Amino acid sequence: MFKPKYPTPDTYVPTTHTHAPVPVEQPTQPAPAPARSGLVDVVRSNPAAAVTGVVVTGVVLTSMLLAVAITGLALSISGVVLLVLVRMLRQDFHR
Repeated sequence: MFKPKYPTPDTYVPTTHTHAPVPVEQPTQPAPAPARSGLVDVVRSNPAAAVTGVVVTGVVLTSMLLAVAITGLALSISGVVLLVLVRMLRQDFHR
């Protein structure tokens, strides 16, 4: 019913291929594996980055352990407070 009319593109140039594509020849020998730089080479080339990485890792682990310890301490204190409050309420009800 309604067919849109698209304008003809200005940049399109139709091409016709008259020949078959040329296959790409595979190399007969496998390419040598690139030399991997190991951790030791990285540390030797930039020792400051290695020290920084170790320090940052230690800081993150320490902060996580402190967070767990503080959370455990807070839970144990709140548990004791709740236990005391429940005992006080029971004593008030028994009177």
